Amino acid sequence: MDSWISKELSRIKNHSPYKRPSRQQEYYKLDSNENIVLEKKFIRAIALKSTNDNDFIEYPLEHFELLFNKIAKYVNIDTKNVGIGSGSDQIMDLLLSTICKEKSAITINPTFSYFIDRCNMHKMPTQLVNLSELNNSLDFEFFINESKNKDIIYIASPNNPTGNQFKIEDIINLIEVSKNKLIIIDEAYVEFSDYSLSNLVNKYNNLIIMRTFSKAFGLAGARIGYILADEEIINIFNQYIQLPYPLSSFSMQLAIEALENFEIIKRSIEIIKQERSLIYNKLNQIKEIQTYSSDANFFFFQTFNHFNKIKERLFQEKILIKDFGNIGNYKGAMRATIGTKEMNNKVVSIIEQITK
Repeated sequence: MDSWISKELSRIKNHSPYKRPSRQQEYYKLDSNENIVLEKKFIRAIALKSTNDNDFIEYPLEHFELLFNKIAKYVNIDTKNVGIGSGSDQIMDLLLSTICKEKSAITINPTFSYFIDRCNMHKMPTQLVNLSELNNSLDFEFFINESKNKDIIYIASPNNPTGNQFKIEDIINLIEVSKNKLIIIDEAYVEFSDYSLSNLVNKYNNLIIMRTFSKAFGLAGARIGYILADEEIINIFNQYIQLPYPLSSFSMQLAIEALENFEIIKRSIEIIKQERSLIYNKLNQIKEIQTYSSDANFFFFQTFNHFNKIKERLFQEKILIKDFGNIGNYKGAMRATIGTKEMNNKVVSIIEQITK
């Protein structure tokens, strides 16, 4: 193995591997931004129906057209602009390893770390532009100038982990002045936010929107993602890049059932938005930390020198959150999923006690 194979394996091992969140029994799981407000009996009901309605002996065939039609109707777009994948992670990796291969990228910091990790894996130089820790803002003039010699722009909208969505006019201006670049907008949390850019994929043939059923729809375990883009990109993605059967018939039927019952999901989204406002109002009164308003189903805050105490106390109380520590311009950063009122009140109470 003392050859190019060995060298390549060594190169890959130098990257930080993705670490799945630890599974702790009887803990409040607020570290992965799933929709834990959505009742499990609803998910079980559509899962049971999906099981009964499918013949798993056969390859999934008719499911593709049905799912494309449902997604197209949901986002108010034509089916020619829709592609699907095994979660948006898989779609992202396919794009980076094919269309974007050996290109350069630019994004913000902090953002969805999987994008940065996969760029590194695929030998794509990636520049990170820090957000302001004062208000999560981005200097768009500077960002656009820095992107001039880059091939790909990646923006999560809302951003993960900071939770904010930039002004729509700033994003549209970025697209307008970047027509020779591939622009990837990750809308994983868009159901909780103010706007989507999905209606722009026919206007800009270099724009790709990625979405998922893992967050608002409560189907993280089913691994369902989709892509919205110009017809030519979608044709190439569906026919040449994507696997012949990227999703099982069970997963596709689950997505169809979820879309048909979106009113139930929408109610959980409204509850999360209400809780989001209450959490922000409470935490924003604590002077020892800095809390940011969110357009997603989680909240992001700096804990400064209280980081270790809050982290340890939350774990003692069987609450799992995402602790980043120092990242970008942020000190003692943490991110917590918005859960039920009981979960949220417990998190706020612990933070209040430690920061008195």
